[in-house]
Amino acid sequence: MEITISYVNNRFKMETVEQKSRKRTSNIARIEETVLNLPVKPLVIKIDNKDARIIYEDGIKLILKDYQKHLDKQLYEIIFNGIDDNTPIVKNVKKINKSKLAALALTTVVLVSVAVPKFSVKTETEPIITHEVVIEKPKIVESKIIEPKLEIIDESNYDLTIRLEQSKDLLDNKLNNNPVLPISNRLSDFAINKIVNFINSEDGKYCFEVCNDFGIDPYSYVCLMMTESSLNHNETVPGGKYYNGFAVGISQLETPNGQEITAFNYATNQEETMYETMENATNIKTNMKLGIMYYQNVLNRYHGNERLAFQSYNYGYGLVDLIVNIYADEIGVSFDEVVNNLNDVGWLKYVKEVHDNPVGFANKYENYEQYGATIRYLKNWQYSTYGNGDYISDLYSYYIGIYSKNIVDGEIIETNLLDNSVVRNTYFNQNDYQIS
Repeated sequence: MEITISYVNNRFKMETVEQKSRKRTSNIARIEETVLNLPVKPLVIKIDNKDARIIYEDGIKLILKDYQKHLDKQLYEIIFNGIDDNTPIVKNVKKINKSKLAALALTTVVLVSVAVPKFSVKTETEPIITHEVVIEKPKIVESKIIEPKLEIIDESNYDLTIRLEQSKDLLDNKLNNNPVLPISNRLSDFAINKIVNFINSEDGKYCFEVCNDFGIDPYSYVCLMMTESSLNHNETVPGGKYYNGFAVGISQLETPNGQEITAFNYATNQEETMYETMENATNIKTNMKLGIMYYQNVLNRYHGNERLAFQSYNYGYGLVDLIVNIYADEIGVSFDEVVNNLNDVGWLKYVKEVHDNPVGFANKYENYEQYGATIRYLKNWQYSTYGNGDYISDLYSYYIGIYSKNIVDGEIIETNLLDNSVVRNTYFNQNDYQIS
């Protein structure tokens, strides 16, 4: 697959070529999603005149047109964050004087106010050289993550500070990450800055309050919104430049038409009902609350298994139920045994299969007649792929900390995301649960 990104007239444009298919878009949300789904680290960077060609594994090529003029853009900051001391930069100087390459300045973002480092090249005047390739290793700052105590962080929020330290230890390899679904591995300075700014905002504090009211781990839900909308509400509602016509706002509520959502509010100790109207979906606070209430429903459905709940938010619980049943039949266990075993995520292969070939998947498993409506829906799917086959790993890649904490079926369930161990405590009152 070859992806070309340019920046013309103050607007990003992207062209994607895969086999014989060629797609173009200037939708920044789609462009950012494509960039965020690239492999974390490139194999090599090739500089040819004004363009940068970034080569990843699996034959993925990213071409940045006239890249040096746009290094201050956040999109480029995300791309270049994957560069480290082991990434070779290959400069084709067949037609360029080497001294002109001195302007090369691939950078990573540093949250604190320090000089931005540049990848240096020789600046001596040299004659034009033909058929020569120069390979140099870039120089970058060692830390990939902000230090946990900066002015931007509310000093009273000790939980966030501790979690940032835990994530830093993960990125510094001081802790062994989960080998199957690693957490925090996309926490660049840019991503942390965005997440922390949101958490410390009025809307972020409201999100945390509502998550606590409904027994939902707020750090998990912030990651969900980061994956869904990049924490961008105003631009993803009707009239916003990234609105896609059906998913609305920061939680990306799909096609709001008055759906009823009921969830249990642990602060009031009673069920609460809201309606997913367009008016509620376009208001950031009610948008988040509706999403949190829906997420509580799927989390309860899967007995506190966050991974299945996340995938259900993306795929819908009917399809995830089908996937779990297919996998349960394959290994000869019950539906509940799959749900309750956090260490077995073999069902992820079916998530990928649905994404890669939704119609073929529906035809293959049409004998699961109890899921007839879901199968018919997939058979009529008009696009080549379905949902996000890497939704869970994408979401966890932004997670701050090493554990999650939810209330399910009257119990506080604390899950260690590094080893999938679970501690269950009988729920007594809201103060036993509160996350700052």
